[in-house]
Amino acid sequence: MSRLLYFRHAQASYGKADYDQLSPMGYEQSEILGESLAKEKVHFDHIYIGPLKRHYQTLSKVQEAYAKYNLPLPQPIEMVELEEHRGPEILKTSMTQIKNEDEQIRKWDDERKADTSLFTKNGLLIFERAMTLWATGALSHVQPAEYLDWRAFRAQVAYGYDKVYNNHKDQKAKTIGLFTSGGTISATLGHVLGMKDNADIIGLNGVVQNTSVSEFLFSGERVTMKRFNDVSHLPKDMKTYV
Repeated sequence: MSRLLYFRHAQASYGKADYDQLSPMGYEQSEILGESLAKEKVHFDHIYIGPLKRHYQTLSKVQEAYAKYNLPLPQPIEMVELEEHRGPEILKTSMTQIKNEDEQIRKWDDERKADTSLFTKNGLLIFERAMTLWATGALSHVQPAEYLDWRAFRAQVAYGYDKVYNNHKDQKAKTIGLFTSGGTISATLGHVLGMKDNADIIGLNGVVQNTSVSEFLFSGERVTMKRFNDVSHLPKDMKTYV
């Protein structure tokens, strides 16, 4: 059987002006991922990658590890379908409207403003709740025209998965790596498993850890999920979610 290995990017710069940039922890996580894959001599026949900096920065450390051990690694093929959804940008641009609509988000936001030690904790609570409201169509504010809504994003991800799958479904014993983001992995899982509930699908986004591996086995028309969100390569104190 062939396999698809989906990798979530390493820790990005949460709370910074440019989130799309690995943190020092993120670079270290990426190095550990690369070392783990190289030491296991995982041979990649094809690599696809999303267009974001954090995708390329994560892959770069894997490339360094493979070069160190003189292992071949194919050139990555960029796919817009592996890009993350724009939920964070939508939350940022529409925060005032969202707070006016949702009492719980307003409460969490007021708390973190009054107590800066709650900035990260409440920020993540706000993000998860806002994304669920956004994905389920529960917000009445206008979706920014320049961003895909959740349903359009899911359709884009499904198209990308189908394209990769159809390109390789008749090949034997191939390993295909895909470097992307948590929302994309969640939407892919929903597509492959036929999940219908948007809240359940986007809810997976909150548990996908940095540099995690999710694996699908496939042969012809048969697709099986082997593992989800595997971070066994990371020590406990380096397992992160943003």
